[in-house]
Amino acid sequence: MPQSPPPKKLPFKQRRDREFLYLHEIDALIAALAQTRAATRNTAIAMLLFCQALQPAEACYLRWDDVDFAENIIRVSRLRTLPTRLGQPPNNLQPLSWAEIDILQQLYTVRVTNWLFVSERQTRLAERSLHHLIQQAGKTADITFPIHPYMLRTTGLFYRAALLLQPTSLSLRQCCLLWNWHGTKVALPPEQEREYNEIAKFPEDTFLSAIKRLRAFTGIGHYQNVIDYLLGAYALFPQLGGIPHDYWLAPVGWH
Repeated sequence: MPQSPPPKKLPFKQRRDREFLYLHEIDALIAALAQTRAATRNTAIAMLLFCQALQPAEACYLRWDDVDFAENIIRVSRLRTLPTRLGQPPNNLQPLSWAEIDILQQLYTVRVTNWLFVSERQTRLAERSLHHLIQQAGKTADITFPIHPYMLRTTGLFYRAALLLQPTSLSLRQCCLLWNWHGTKVALPPEQEREYNEIAKFPEDTFLSAIKRLRAFTGIGHYQNVIDYLLGAYALFPQLGGIPHDYWLAPVGWH
């Protein structure tokens, strides 16, 4: 008998309306993970995915040697960063928030290996297991669409971008104009060029600094990919209003 074809994978737009979470959904997801069997480990995973904007593989390969409780920093090898001559990607030394420090100290007291996140078999947690963990927690948290770990990373970057851009009072259109002027070689129409010339120097300099800072933080090599995260701030906070600077998972030093 002829074999039936495999089922077609649904496009992302048919699975979910967006590829990020709102902050109240992050809170609900972490609360759901706090009720799981490995509550401390699972809560720490979600918090680091969001706070440090980690890819799943970056989280799964963290070791306790990468955590410095004396300086409250974590060493992250960004997978997107180009390798050095020795073949190892350079490390980011990233500050930890107090909430992250607290949950990691709890996890440290029950450590069994040097891997930060360990499976029930006492081996490094696999990326596939991490994906399943986050997906199931999304259902428990009553999030109405299927979620995945990259959505926590994306939301964390959107939030950081919003904190960087809020002092500029730039609109989404003005950010797009600045990017088209500095990041592309396409000439602006006269009307848009006039709009660009009306933007003050401080917002423009802050915008360009925000791109550089996000690029260094993520290890992304191409500016075209970084701008998506920067403009995503307006998806999380339209008009950049209502940004909670006292959010319990606010990044250190990004205000």
